[in-house]
Amino acid sequence: MKFLKSNFQLLLCVLLCMAPAFVFSQKMTKIKGVVVDSQTEEPIMFANIAFVGTTIGTTSDIDGTFELETKFPSDSLLISYIGYQNQTVAIEKGVKQELNIVLISSSINLNVIEIKQKGRGKYKRKDNPAVALIKNVIKHKNDNRIGAQDYYEYEKYEKIEFDLNNFDPEKMRKRRAFKKFQFLFDYVDTSELNGKPYLPFYIQETSSKVYYRKSPKSKKEYREGINVLGIEDYLNIEDFSTMMDVLYEDIDIYSSNIRLLDMQFMSPLNPVASTFYRFFIRDTVEVNGYSCIKLACVPENKSDLVFRGDLYILNDSSYALIKADLELDQRINLNFVQDLKLIQEFSKKDGVWVLSKDKIIMDFAIFKKGTGIFGKREVSYKDFKFGEPRDEEIYSGSENVIAADDAYKRGEEFWQKMRHDTLTIQEKGTFKMIDTLTKVPAFKTITTLLQLAFTGYKAWGPVDVGPIGNFYSYNPVEGLRLKAGGETNLKFNPKFSFAGYAAYGFGDERWKYAGSFLYSFKDNFRENPKHYFRVSYQHDVQLVGQQLKFSSADNFFLSLQRGTRDRMLFLDRYKGEYFLELLNNLSFDFSYTNTNQQPYGATVFKVTDPISQEIAFLPEIRTSEVGLKIRFAPNEQFIQGRSHRVPIFNKYPIFTLTLNQGLKDMLGGDYSYGSATLNIFKRFYLSLLGSMRFEVEAGKYWGEGVPYFLLHLPRANQSFAYRSGDFNMMNYQEFVNDAFVWAGAEHYLNGFFFNRIPLFRRLKLREVISFKGIYGRLSDQNDPRENPELIQFIEDDGREITSTLEDKPYLEASVGIMNIFKFGRIDMVRRLTYLDRPDVPDFLGVKGMSIRIKMSASF
Repeated sequence: MKFLKSNFQLLLCVLLCMAPAFVFSQKMTKIKGVVVDSQTEEPIMFANIAFVGTTIGTTSDIDGTFELETKFPSDSLLISYIGYQNQTVAIEKGVKQELNIVLISSSINLNVIEIKQKGRGKYKRKDNPAVALIKNVIKHKNDNRIGAQDYYEYEKYEKIEFDLNNFDPEKMRKRRAFKKFQFLFDYVDTSELNGKPYLPFYIQETSSKVYYRKSPKSKKEYREGINVLGIEDYLNIEDFSTMMDVLYEDIDIYSSNIRLLDMQFMSPLNPVASTFYRFFIRDTVEVNGYSCIKLACVPENKSDLVFRGDLYILNDSSYALIKADLELDQRINLNFVQDLKLIQEFSKKDGVWVLSKDKIIMDFAIFKKGTGIFGKREVSYKDFKFGEPRDEEIYSGSENVIAADDAYKRGEEFWQKMRHDTLTIQEKGTFKMIDTLTKVPAFKTITTLLQLAFTGYKAWGPVDVGPIGNFYSYNPVEGLRLKAGGETNLKFNPKFSFAGYAAYGFGDERWKYAGSFLYSFKDNFRENPKHYFRVSYQHDVQLVGQQLKFSSADNFFLSLQRGTRDRMLFLDRYKGEYFLELLNNLSFDFSYTNTNQQPYGATVFKVTDPISQEIAFLPEIRTSEVGLKIRFAPNEQFIQGRSHRVPIFNKYPIFTLTLNQGLKDMLGGDYSYGSATLNIFKRFYLSLLGSMRFEVEAGKYWGEGVPYFLLHLPRANQSFAYRSGDFNMMNYQEFVNDAFVWAGAEHYLNGFFFNRIPLFRRLKLREVISFKGIYGRLSDQNDPRENPELIQFIEDDGREITSTLEDKPYLEASVGIMNIFKFGRIDMVRRLTYLDRPDVPDFLGVKGMSIRIKMSASF
């Protein structure tokens, strides 16, 4: 998930701002070491290393090496391993140190299964009983997983908690900045994951009923209640719930790949797991009354997106998985996650193995030495029923998760009944703490500043002023452009909203302005799914052919661009829009738009009279257009922005059908034309090979004598920022079509190759490659070169800057490096065709090549 497009990015950025204040003077204690046998000097893998008297610890890897880093150490380490004598080693706090631990074999003869590994280089998969065991587990997994049942259902209770962690409460108490927040320290507790102190600030609980049908396959989760305790007044609750679903997806350990943190991790039960994991039989143990084989798994490559830990396999011919205790290697190519622990336990209900314990704990932080977020998710299940089919309507529909209309409005009586266990004293205290915190004026000031910084809006009672990023911009036609705007919020009225802006260009010395009115048929206009009617008027300029999805053209960051961008239109646009969205993410957007367009800047409407052959320049044209956009995005997850939604892409495709019809002589319309386009977007998950975004679109325009700028102009990008959905080496208005098809693919390899290069692995760099192409044609009746009476292509020094794609498709490709300092991306983009066109950029003497940058963040 790209964090710059979600509220969790905001949360991490808040931490980035807070980290300097929370970093304290106590130094880090960092220990590296190796554990070896005293006689053979061979490395001992899976030895336990922990600070005495704490829960902070780790295990040695397959080379016997380990790393520990903390601000909360004790004065000694305890090293232990089955068959060896325990050893305690004194350490020095606050410094870096390296230890060579030598364990002496114990004289006690334990009745355990033990396979000694003679070093990393001698690991063999052939004739390895551990590999044979995991292959049998994989072979029988469809017999042991709950999904083998024809029907099942159960009640599910989920609790997610987020806390601030990794700070020193005693030192923070003494800081002047926390003088008014002393009460917070009464709620500090200690993490069970790593012994760090933490302060709860968010608790979410969800009560659901889950129904499953094997054929045709359907799994539905009906959420009856969603309860948020904490900073709900300062976050969009639905958005935050969406982020929890992305961060903490339901995990099926039997799956080949596990989607977690919006990334795919290879499961140790993947059919090819023995290629990317090393397996070792460690012991025979008893788990919940069952005799099990304890099977350790470690990554073949420590930077790959795989787990390490222990699997507990039933010691009989069923090869059922009884418990999984997994974590991530700290050297993995993953951002912002310092620790992760996944525990799942299974028990038998009516002869079926079902989850009895489901817990995941994560430690998030931007910097190791700063304050972070401690996240914990626990899920409990009860009232399992098998083989009982329900009515068809229970299983029908495209959505997998359905929330009740009143899910967020459940009272305490409901939750006392639905909780599988009562809230702890600490959890109950969170609400009281947040209630006290929100009454402190300093806290309100901080949240106001953060909201301004990350949303671009400042609330002044019932009006939100912004976005501040558009208050200043520059372009060669308007010169310096200053703009001010805002919109009413829910305090003004929840059913309708007014919005508008005014702008002034110091270069053209003209005012621009716009305004809109929205009426919501829902209880409030922020509520999803949307259902509203909106009317708007705009008196402003627009670049010919530029279409921006999630930003406006007068954004400050788009002021610096390459090439020529003075070809504009001055618009007077009236628009009416009716939008209806259904629960299954099927939406309909009906619109009527009436636009008066005047040439502006370097744009001219040049025509030739077919009789007199005299050249004329039209002062304006008017279009009258009706439109319909149908969009189907099954199981779509998104973050609701101020004026648009930012999708969180998942494995489901998105279909968008757009139909438009221009009406001549209706309310002044000058042209009769129509268009239809179909866009399909799909994200593919490729396990350790990363993920790929694929998009294809085809369209057809009909009508005769239609001005070229009302046809299809491919989305070009002349900024220095890389845009995934645009042609980054194409110029504005460079090509035009009335029939076209384009496709693009962007493959994020997540370090699959770089993880095998020491320097790149250390820097956690990642690879990305992309390819885009478009092919189209312009029919003779719409080609200005064939019809002088049509509005002609714009010329530059007598040279047409617009052409068709009939000779060959336009193609471009790029290779890039991502995750530079966790946020940066650099792409080398290469234009592959039409290199003889004017204004094609070059880099280091290579025409059609250039560098593009992008700022984004992901796990």
